[in-house]
Amino acid sequence: MLCTHRITIVISIMLLVNTVLPSLLSSNDLYIVVTFPYLYEDMKSIACPGDVVIDLIKPGIDPHEYQLTPNDVNILRRANIIISTAHTHFELNIRKLVEGGELNSILIEVPYINGIKVFKNPSTGTENYHGILFYPENYIVFLNNLKHILSSLKPQCSKVYEENVNKLILRLQKIIELNSSLNKIAVLDSPVIQYIAEWLGLNVSQILMSEEEVPIVPKDIERVEKILDNYSDSIVVVTNGSKAFQYLINLASKYRREILLLPNPLLSSSIISMLENIASSLNTSTRVRDVHTTTNILPQLDVITIATIIPTMLIVAFLVIKIFKIKRS
Repeated sequence: MLCTHRITIVISIMLLVNTVLPSLLSSNDLYIVVTFPYLYEDMKSIACPGDVVIDLIKPGIDPHEYQLTPNDVNILRRANIIISTAHTHFELNIRKLVEGGELNSILIEVPYINGIKVFKNPSTGTENYHGILFYPENYIVFLNNLKHILSSLKPQCSKVYEENVNKLILRLQKIIELNSSLNKIAVLDSPVIQYIAEWLGLNVSQILMSEEEVPIVPKDIERVEKILDNYSDSIVVVTNGSKAFQYLINLASKYRREILLLPNPLLSSSIISMLENIASSLNTSTRVRDVHTTTNILPQLDVITIATIIPTMLIVAFLVIKIFKIKRS
């Protein structure tokens, strides 16, 4: 009976070791949550083996309309680090949860990192918190800050974090070297691409859709139209799918201005890959060419010759109608 009792104790201890010890050994692995999907792949490339990176919302979901779900809160409760852009409603709710003690996480709010450059939205005069990390210099500041936080939480991986971050910074420095300044006055469709436009050397004078949730009114269109009319070196910068896209396409056609089509940052899962594609495309094409003489279609960055495309389409449509009438008669 005593022997049986000892066997039971031994088995219990073994079960305890098998269940508790693995969790103790992996308890130092980091759980990193990013609020925006464009940080996901880059953060995964930095992580040490055992670390977990979660993107709270997926590419294509509008973060400005997103609300935290109970499952999101459960994910956030597990997080050691939460990386936030600190400007959408759900991100402000995350801050409240941290401040209220419901989340025991380090909250990194990008706009408030020392050294981050925040541009003002020319249409509102207020600071633009959309897409701050798409300005390469800002991303380097962010990565250096993150490296120290990761190393403090998991010292045994500090060398891994440093090497991985330095690899990304090297890529960013190459991006900066590749970029040639476009040096034009620009009007944008939305604030999401202001930091990309500033990095490209454009002087952003107006953003048609001043904020994601603010509707476009006639006065906004008048301001943009005035810039395009008065400045012959002005350029229209748009992203596919934006609410202001068609307005600016029409105005560019009216004033025969260049159009620069940028990828949508909210559809990307890597800031660096997107910036590399843009830099490479610009470097290949030397610069944005004259809309009146050149059609320059690039994989990630398109310059559209609206002035020639629209008349051609009208002529083709006219000929099709004419042929159809002749056949019927």
